Amino acid sequence: MSDPVNASFDSASQAPVDDYTNLRFRGIDHIALAVHKLEDAIYLFQGVLGFNLRRRFQIKGKKTGMVCADMVRDGMCFVLCQDTESESQVSQLVENFGVGLAHVALAVDDVSAMVETLKKRGLSFDTAVINGPGPTQAFSSRCPNTGVSIELVHRNGEKGFLDNNVQELFEQLEQSGKY
Repeated sequence: MSDPVNASFDSASQAPVDDYTNLRFRGIDHIALAVHKLEDAIYLFQGVLGFNLRRRFQIKGKKTGMVCADMVRDGMCFVLCQDTESESQVSQLVENFGVGLAHVALAVDDVSAMVETLKKRGLSFDTAVINGPGPTQAFSSRCPNTGVSIELVHRNGEKGFLDNNVQELFEQLEQSGKY
């Protein structure tokens, strides 16, 4: 049996759900990847795959940080994330799950409503709903079986990520000790 404290979804304790009418995803907003070397990852996406570098940014928490790059092409977005300290969230993610998928961001119309719907279905969340001047966001706990975390996001017309939103996310995850 799964440990509910460490699992984002315990299928053994959940009854099957046949009604999916409240689950309306508009698409994949972005995919975040944990990388060893940001410059090498940028080269893969830009130099080999032809993506455009939209923006670089750095986030500093109270104890840890990360550097990131948004890579975009043909309506797709990958966010490349590298740690800045060995204790950082990205370092912990890489140590426990390896490089690669950090999270998949699913676009939704109402983040708060979707969080409540998914909680009823057994998914737990590491953050509260983040209502900043930019996108509204929430992050699920990482599934120990698949290694995936789901971000729910609703954009308010902005493209990319606003520093305040990313900073709030980072601080909530740092405070909870999640990665």
